Amino acid sequence: MAPRVPSLVSGVNVYALPLSTKEGFVLSRVDGSASVEDISIMVGVKQDELLAILERLAELGAVKLSWSTVQRSVAGSGNAARPPVTPAKPKPAAVPEPPVRYDPRELDEVAAISLEVKKRILGAYYSLEGKDYYQLLGVARDVDKKAIRSAYFELSRFFHPDSQFGKELGSFKPKMESVFKRLTEAYDALGRAPRRKEYDDYLAATERTSVLQQTLDQVQHDTEMLRHSQAPAAAASVQSEPPAGPEPRRAVMPPPLAETTPVQISMRPPPSAEERKAYARDRLRRQLGGDSKPASWPPTAEQRPVSSFPVSNESSKDRRDSAIKGLRQSLRASGHATGGSDRLLAHLKQAKDAESAGDLLGAAGALQSALALEPERKEIQEQYERVSKAVTRSLADNYEKQARYEEKMGKWAAAALSWERVAEGRPEDEYAAHSAAEALLKAGGDLHKAQRYAQRAADLQPSRVTNVVLLARVYLAAGLRLNARRELEKAVKLDPHDEMISNLLHEAR
Repeated sequence: MAPRVPSLVSGVNVYALPLSTKEGFVLSRVDGSASVEDISIMVGVKQDELLAILERLAELGAVKLSWSTVQRSVAGSGNAARPPVTPAKPKPAAVPEPPVRYDPRELDEVAAISLEVKKRILGAYYSLEGKDYYQLLGVARDVDKKAIRSAYFELSRFFHPDSQFGKELGSFKPKMESVFKRLTEAYDALGRAPRRKEYDDYLAATERTSVLQQTLDQVQHDTEMLRHSQAPAAAASVQSEPPAGPEPRRAVMPPPLAETTPVQISMRPPPSAEERKAYARDRLRRQLGGDSKPASWPPTAEQRPVSSFPVSNESSKDRRDSAIKGLRQSLRASGHATGGSDRLLAHLKQAKDAESAGDLLGAAGALQSALALEPERKEIQEQYERVSKAVTRSLADNYEKQARYEEKMGKWAAAALSWERVAEGRPEDEYAAHSAAEALLKAGGDLHKAQRYAQRAADLQPSRVTNVVLLARVYLAAGLRLNARRELEKAVKLDPHDEMISNLLHEAR
């Protein structure tokens, strides 16, 4: 006997029907593909009761039944032909649960459920935001539709709020409802081939973008660290003349500066935090310059000053200029000693080849290495900035794909973050700025950010009335009625017959 599958009747206003809460919930699960057995599991009612509800829904004209209701007349006697029971399928491989993220004291709350049930509810609830839909259902990404359905039904039996009907659950009930809602979202997204493909594309885009963004952030961070580490490091060890031959460079103390005062400095035990930082910078400089002398900390007794050392009374600017001069000498010396010029050319060639091949991140990394050798070469800095901007623009395209999917799913907080990335990658894109402000507004996010993006969109296209109205809406949300009225008066001039503008202007007054 084929499974009984009810279907919805199109064109019916279900909100006008006299439905109970349970009947409405059953109706929400009817999609033309779920069988009676499936719906019974999803809503947590027995099949006999479910059949009666479905027949009532059919009488109201909300659903169409694929079987004769004559069979239902003997259902209560126990002799009715029941839908065939699908053989039990092996459970999908469980995904390891993340570490406990809840406060153990939450387990002490009085509720009519066991300690293990409490742990499972809390564990699932506090890990919702860290999982994709496959992880929520506990299945691999390559499983078939049957495995997804099986996993969903298994979890629904536990997390459906009615599974603990009549029990005092306290704060555990809303947590169960939240988990069940997310599980249903996951099943709705993965249970149908077109939606699943759309979600898979979105998931792949987010993961690819995340990896690229992290790599770019690391490259940019390392480049800034290298730039800032050069000047302080040069003052610690300056080469007097380029060495002739492979002999390692030997650091010499700089000559006494003008107007100095002798200060006695003796050996000290443990170094301070500032000394450790200075040493770390010096070690990085020596590694980049190819110094063959191994780094060690703390300095040996011979390396520590034990006699009078002249401390300069010069201004910080003069000391900085002296440090930069020493840095240049040190870099030139390291280049002569280790073939720095050859390495620089190699990095620049690598950057050029990578960019030609479309590997913008590889090009950025190679230029970072070039900057480590020649941090003050303006042409290298400009090339690095150009490539970094190209990477950011490329990432913006991926972020836009994410943002559009998140908008479609009503995930406005996530969409706002994605549109912000797009707007930062494409600062001249009026649509990206407008979308970022709109998403922030709908998500109830940072109104200062929303105002900046809305203002940018209005500046880029001041004649577009939607941009002006959006900026006014942001001002209204922030309670700045005077600013909102000023923008709305501009909007009225652009479109005098727009009813929404008139309503907003009335609100702003």
